Amino acid sequence: MKSELLPEPEDIMTPPITPAWERLLEVSALVLGIVNGLMLLRLYLRDRAKLRVEPVHPDVYQWWIRLPPGENGGKPTRRFGFLCYVGIANSGLRNVTMDSWRLHLRTQGGKNTELRALSIPEPERSFSGGTKAWPVLGVRGLHYSGETIVASGGSISGFAYYLYECYGHESWNPRMDNERIHARFYVTSVFGQRASCEISFRELRLDEAKSMVSEIDRIGVDSFLEEPPTD
Repeated sequence: MKSELLPEPEDIMTPPITPAWERLLEVSALVLGIVNGLMLLRLYLRDRAKLRVEPVHPDVYQWWIRLPPGENGGKPTRRFGFLCYVGIANSGLRNVTMDSWRLHLRTQGGKNTELRALSIPEPERSFSGGTKAWPVLGVRGLHYSGETIVASGGSISGFAYYLYECYGHESWNPRMDNERIHARFYVTSVFGQRASCEISFRELRLDEAKSMVSEIDRIGVDSFLEEPPTD
């Protein structure tokens, strides 16, 4: 029986790849990469966390406090505390961790100022039936863990406290309308997603504030936050 020998690999002739075929292969690879990228983007947009923030009981738990005056470089300073209670919800399909929560306010002179949250003990208030405590965002206390992870379909809430200090002309005071100070509260996730809401602060007497947080007039007072222009 006559056997047929298979040709050696080097004997097999392959057609040369023309420039037109090279261009077609390049375009095909590019299109495939774009399609894959769009699919990944679609999955990310579908599954990403979707944040919403709003004040809890807007007319009850949002306060500004006139603190005792301080001193900076021999000059008297004016101090304002801001205590707000906010809720953060996540309607997306992915859990997310909050990275920061800051307060933006405008001065009477029109300058925008960003304030960073200060650590405070859990606010407490005594009632006839006992004592009620509230959580603080990012602060582990006696009653709450200070959770900053917002689960998919879930929410967290807590207090946040800010200090604003200024001196000089009254134009550096926070802008006030009918004894209320309006500011914008921003939260940012570890992935850079942001959400915000407006908060209207009403004045809370210092003695009332100290009944909730005993040393609130001493928290953060060593960090001078705002200086007037030098011109």
